[in-house]
Amino acid sequence: MKNIIYKNFWTSLLLAGIFVFALMSLNSCKDDDNENGGNNKQMLITKVYLEDAQSSVPDREVTFGRIGQLLRLEGSGFAGVQKVYINGYNVMFNPVYVTDNNILVQIPRGTPTMDAADDVRNTIIMEKGSIRYIYSFDIRDAAPSITSISHTMPVAGDVITIYGSGLQGVTSVVFPGDVTVTTGIVSDDEDGKFCTVTVPAGVSNDGGAIKIISANGGAYSPSYFNFKKGLIQNFDDVNNYSWASNMDGSAVLSSVIPTSGDGPKSQNNYQCFNTDGKTIATNGDVRYWTNSADWPSALLSVIPAGTSTSNCGVQMDIYVEGVWNSGVIRMVMADGSGTERYCMIYRPWYKDAAVVPFENPGCWFTITLPFSDSSDYEGKTFDDVVSSMVKASYKQAGPWFHNIGVPGASGQPAIVEPEATTVKIYFDNIRVVPLDTPVYDEFGNG
Repeated sequence: MKNIIYKNFWTSLLLAGIFVFALMSLNSCKDDDNENGGNNKQMLITKVYLEDAQSSVPDREVTFGRIGQLLRLEGSGFAGVQKVYINGYNVMFNPVYVTDNNILVQIPRGTPTMDAADDVRNTIIMEKGSIRYIYSFDIRDAAPSITSISHTMPVAGDVITIYGSGLQGVTSVVFPGDVTVTTGIVSDDEDGKFCTVTVPAGVSNDGGAIKIISANGGAYSPSYFNFKKGLIQNFDDVNNYSWASNMDGSAVLSSVIPTSGDGPKSQNNYQCFNTDGKTIATNGDVRYWTNSADWPSALLSVIPAGTSTSNCGVQMDIYVEGVWNSGVIRMVMADGSGTERYCMIYRPWYKDAAVVPFENPGCWFTITLPFSDSSDYEGKTFDDVVSSMVKASYKQAGPWFHNIGVPGASGQPAIVEPEATTVKIYFDNIRVVPLDTPVYDEFGNG
C-alpha cells in the first residue's frame, strides 16, 4: 500500500504541478528523519520508474534509462543524500524532491554510455556522509534509429551498410522472414552512425523492415527491404520496356561490375544511361521508358491505395562511373504534362547549398525517391499517383538522366549552372516500395 501511495503522489506531482503543501509535509518528514538519525540509514533502491507526462503510462517501472529521461528512484534511506552519480557522472538534483523513499533525478545530456569507465558503467551511485551505495542499472544513449540502407535488394553474401544514429554495439540484425544474423556485424561504436552486416540466405521475397538490436536498444528500418512484389523492371524476369531516347534501351548489359569487393555487384542484366561514355551536353537527356499501361493497377494490390505519398515511392539500384557533378536522375511517373510534372529528382552532388562532386562508393547502391518529393503528389495518396498514370497522355513511366544544374526560384537565375558531362550511370531493379517505418516498442508491449 505504501508503494502505491508514493506512485500516485509522484505521478500527480509530475502531471499537475500542485505540490506546495505536499512539499511542506515532505520537508517536515525529512527533518524528523534527520533528528532521528535518518542520515545514517543505509540506502536501498528497490525499483526505478520512468516519469513521462506524455506517455499513456506516466509512471512506468523500467529496467533501463536513457539520456535526458527523468527517473524516480524508489527505495529507502534516501533522506540526506548528498551526491548521485550515473555512470560516474555527477547528477544535479533538487533536494525538495527527496523523501526517505523517493528521489527524482534526470539523466544529464553529458552522461557517458558506451565510453563510461568499466567500474561505473551501468550504475547509479548514491552518497551521504561516509555511506556509499551502488545500484546496477542499464544506462543507454538516445533510442537508435535507422535512416537508410546502402542496398535494399541485395543477394545473399553481399555486405550492406545500415545508416542511422545510436548504432553502437549492434548485436543482431533481423531480416524479413525472421532471419537473424548475430556474427560478423561491425558497428561504428564511436559515433553510432552505421553498422555493416553480410546478407544471409533465406530473406523473404515479400520484403519488410530490418530490425537491429544495439547497446542502445532496438530499431526498425523502413519497410522497403527486399520488396520484390513492387518490381517494375529488373531486365531479367520482370520487363515492361517500352522505348528509349538517346540510348539503345533494348540492349541490356550483363558483365559483372564491379569485379572486386564484398559490396553488392550487378545482378544479371542491367542498363546504362551512357554506355559509351559520350559527352552529354548541358540540358541534354537520356530517357528510358517502361510501359505503364499495366503495372499501376497491379501495384495497388501490394501498396494500399490510401497510403500517403510520403510513405511510398520508387527505388532503383545504381552504379556510377566517373565524377558526377552535373545532371540528375529524373523519375517521371506520368508523361505528357511537361518535363517538370509528375516526377521526382535525385541529385547527390549538391549538399548543404554546395557542389560536392559525387563518386561511386565502390559498389551498387539503392536510391529512394518518395512520391511526395513531386509537388504534384505532395500531401496526396498512392491512389493519386496511379490515377495520374492512368490519365497521362502517354502510357509510359521511367528514369531519365537529365543534365541540368540546380534551378533557382521561378523567374530567378539558376543556383548552379549545368556543365557537359561524361558520367556513366548504370541502373537496375526499378520498383515501387513502402516507406513506412514500424515503431519499435522497447517496453515489450507488441
